[in-house]
Amino acid sequence: MSRSSSRMDKDRYSTLEKPRRSTPRAVRPSSRLSDRLDSGTVLCDFCMGKKSKAVKSCLTCLASYCETHLYSHYEYPAFMKHKLVTATGQLREEICAEHDKLREVFCRTDQSCVCVMCLMDEHKKHDIVSAAAERTEKEKQLAAKLMMSQEKIEDRVKRWQELRQAVESHKNSAQLVLEENERVFTELIQALQRHHAETKQLIRAQERSVVGRAESHLDRMEEEIMLLRKRHNDLEMLSHSDDHIHFLLSWQSLSAASGYEDLTKVALAPSFSFEPTKRAIGELKAQLEEVGKVEMAKISSTVNDVRILQTLEPRTREEFLQYSCQPTLDASTAHKSLRLSRGNTAVKMTTELNPYADHPDRFNHWQQVLCTQGLMGKRCYWEVDWSGSEVDIAVTYRGLGRKGNGNECSFGWNDHSWSLYCSDAKFSFTHNGKTANIPVPGSMTVGVYLDHRAGTLAFYSVADPMVLLHKVQTTFTEPLYPGFGVWGYGTTVKL
Repeated sequence: MSRSSSRMDKDRYSTLEKPRRSTPRAVRPSSRLSDRLDSGTVLCDFCMGKKSKAVKSCLTCLASYCETHLYSHYEYPAFMKHKLVTATGQLREEICAEHDKLREVFCRTDQSCVCVMCLMDEHKKHDIVSAAAERTEKEKQLAAKLMMSQEKIEDRVKRWQELRQAVESHKNSAQLVLEENERVFTELIQALQRHHAETKQLIRAQERSVVGRAESHLDRMEEEIMLLRKRHNDLEMLSHSDDHIHFLLSWQSLSAASGYEDLTKVALAPSFSFEPTKRAIGELKAQLEEVGKVEMAKISSTVNDVRILQTLEPRTREEFLQYSCQPTLDASTAHKSLRLSRGNTAVKMTTELNPYADHPDRFNHWQQVLCTQGLMGKRCYWEVDWSGSEVDIAVTYRGLGRKGNGNECSFGWNDHSWSLYCSDAKFSFTHNGKTANIPVPGSMTVGVYLDHRAGTLAFYSVADPMVLLHKVQTTFTEPLYPGFGVWGYGTTVKL
């Protein structure tokens, strides 16, 4: 080999070695540069002046190379064993911040990548594996994650499609109902206008008929009055006549029938006014308004029940507590044997009557009390602790009876209220006089869940997990008031 060629190889080798020896320092400008290239573009660390785009990063050199400066890694054996990856601006992550060394292994104990120096220090007795081995293990988890992720995407896409179809179906349904609403109410208006015209025509026709007959009768009565007056005058003149023959002849003609005797067979009717008709029209108006009010309430309820999305009912106590409310007892409804306490959130049956003033809302026979708040629209949840003999945990419309011992005043025994009966030996649910027995739970705390709009009322035994005691699915038409029946001296209910 010639001396000049040897000198050339030496110079080339020394030129290639410089970047390798300066590798630890090269990582810093590369990392700092990558911090400025958040868009994902990585520049060559060895270009002078205008830098070219890097195509590969070397995990051994900890530097990034463009196609021109990458040639040494393919031509010289000393660089061929270096590990090349797609150009990345995250080379800083490959360096141990404490030892400034390449992170080459994985610590399973701390779940972190470490360098060889870390193995001699704080990770000395830890479970250490190669990065490749750990990647193989993690790739198994990744495959499962990818599968789950794909399934989740497919599930979300399916739900999106279903929701999209539901939205379109909802719009079409709304349009059809609006058209039906327009048709039906147009027909109703036309029917009312027709009934209005028929009633008007009927009244006018009856008026003409009755008035015509009465006026004809008036005309005949006027004729009779004129005839009677003339005959009266003739009779009066006859009474002064001295001629017996004239008297007798005239008497025969004057005493004959007048021809108007049939008028005496007709008398005034007891009522000759249209006032009953006026009342009937008023009753029709009231009935139409009442029917309209009831039917509009039904229509409103059905409209409010239409929804595309719904929130699932809670299952755990934590989920129920998201809808928590704090009812307070209404002292004006409490039976006189019930004593309220704790800011009207507790009630106890006592042996002595409490000096409550008389009130139209007070229960005077059943030992019951209502809460002040009427619940409607939103979801509500409240919990009741009870102790003693027996209690009723109920909800009711405001119109529940208060006076007397009839079923119309007792929780659960009418169509205005729903009641859960609780005692040590028996649990049961009652509505409208119909009772269903329930297994006795272990907890003496009862949770009441109400979704007024959805028509859901549920009673739970508060435990972990929550135990459903009884559930009602119906349509509530009025606000519901929590109520309690307290039976047995010393029996207590706490909200």
